Amino acid sequence: MKRFLMILIVFLSLPLFEAHAESLSYPCSILLEPVKEIPNMQGTAIITKVKKPYTAEPDSPVRERTAIGIYADWVPQPSEFGDYDQYEGFAEIPGVISWRIKMYPVKEEQPSIFGGIPWVGKFDEISAELSPDAIVQLRLSNSRSGTLGPVILQNTLKGCVRQGGRSA
Repeated sequence: MKRFLMILIVFLSLPLFEAHAESLSYPCSILLEPVKEIPNMQGTAIITKVKKPYTAEPDSPVRERTAIGIYADWVPQPSEFGDYDQYEGFAEIPGVISWRIKMYPVKEEQPSIFGGIPWVGKFDEISAELSPDAIVQLRLSNSRSGTLGPVILQNTLKGCVRQGGRSA
């Protein structure tokens, strides 16, 4: 009977060790890799925990949320890909939940000779627990129709996994 209980305890605790082994380390940054061969196009995302007050009152209690900030540079004008006028960030836990992240073009005083302009955006209201297979993307978008277009840059959060107390 003792042997059976010991086996049962070990068997039931495996998912806990597995979940702990796959937890994310914050803050974390990932490179967003191009889906298509577009010269110079690069992107990155930073994922971190933020403490936000519930209200604007000075003594408001604080809540913790996850934030995703996206920076993409040397991206062509969205219209070069078809009926699109902007980029949107997109993050998702596949099969669970997703978030659309408003992106803004950055006006540069002296534009790059390589072409393209930077786009930035962030979303800091994520209450769900992100997993290593969560995906962060830069996608084309049509602001008039609300249509989300194809992926331009993307990566998963697998590079953010903490194993044995250390980040991968």
